[in-house]
Amino acid sequence: MDFDFSADQRALRETIMRMVADNRDLPRTGNVVEPKTFHRAVALDASLAAGGFFDVALEPGCGAVDAAALVYECALSPLVLEVGASALVGPLLTGEALPRPIAIGRLADLTRGIRFLGDARTLLVDLGDDVAVVDMARLAVTELDGVYAYPLGKLAALPDLAAARRLGAGKAVELRRLWRLALALEIAAAMQAATDFTTDYVKQRHVFGRPVGSFQAVQHRLAADAEKCRGSYWLAMKAAWSRNPLDAALAALHAQRAITQVNYDVHQFNGALGMTLEHALHLWTFRLRWLVGEMGGFRTHVAEISELAWPDAPKKAG
Repeated sequence: MDFDFSADQRALRETIMRMVADNRDLPRTGNVVEPKTFHRAVALDASLAAGGFFDVALEPGCGAVDAAALVYECALSPLVLEVGASALVGPLLTGEALPRPIAIGRLADLTRGIRFLGDARTLLVDLGDDVAVVDMARLAVTELDGVYAYPLGKLAALPDLAAARRLGAGKAVELRRLWRLALALEIAAAMQAATDFTTDYVKQRHVFGRPVGSFQAVQHRLAADAEKCRGSYWLAMKAAWSRNPLDAALAALHAQRAITQVNYDVHQFNGALGMTLEHALHLWTFRLRWLVGEMGGFRTHVAEISELAWPDAPKKAG
């Protein structure tokens, strides 16, 4: 059964959808998308900021579900936008609008690679139990090359976290709940967009005198992919509504486990074009290549689920 939005939430979602649709054009040379790993949604970011959309979770009568809708709709775009941390994680974790863009990382990630770190004005660091809120103004960031469709960076040196603002004991649990929720939403959106793109493509591509999409085997696999996409979306929306750490962990687990099959199918059905940077498919699938391992991958969610679902179960030695 699908959940339903309130009238206000539907109006918000429709407004965001229009803004995203108005700001989705990619740089092109003729009919070919200019090959680049990612393209920033600069105009969309500015429009959302000017309209106060990144603060929607803090507005009276709004909350996590409204912010989740914003994250999902923006992540459907082929353009890259930092929205999960700014609209969902930061506001609901701290109860305030932090300077954005916002990057999130575990202590071990700081010198390895974090999404949007080079652009970030605020960094949230999972310290295991506490959370550090780090001002990025004076920190040096090294940009990282890659094919992950996100701008990546690492700190040139570890900051003095003892001098950073701390949110207090136990806040890391809430950070991880919100981070998992944002992660599940971004994965669900990228998978959905890649599946929609592929569904349109197989209607146009012909083999043996008929559209590829007319073959039942292709239809069955795309239908299974669509189920994974929608399942990931609704699990994430339920987690946003329930505010339950177990629901968030389940949503992140389901989404990350679905990536491998969806990524394989959409690339296969786009044929050799799916492997080229001139073909727009990579704008979503290269995101999935990064998101599949964020927060340590699905095994970290499995461990969290077992702890939350069976807290009194005896632990194995070793």
